[in-house]
Amino acid sequence: MQLSWRNTLDGINWQELAELYRRAPLGSKSAETLQIAFSNSRFTLFLFDGTQLVGAGRALSDGIDCSYLCDIALLPEYQ
Repeated sequence: MQLSWRNTLDGINWQELAELYRRAPLGSKSAETLQIAFSNSRFTLFLFDGTQLVGAGRALSDGIDCSYLCDIALLPEYQ
């Protein structure tokens, strides 16, 4: 197991993220919806085991005082 974190949207496979959400289980969200949600978030974080996306999360923030964590997803076998 080689875990690594990324906080950039570059190269994210949105279909893979949608499958992660389904398995987490956080419901059924389309790849397009997730791309919009993550693109509009102040902070994003993705967890990979090698090249496989195994976790993700995002936060909405005013950039100064308050932040709201949302959509924290992790594959069941990594929980």
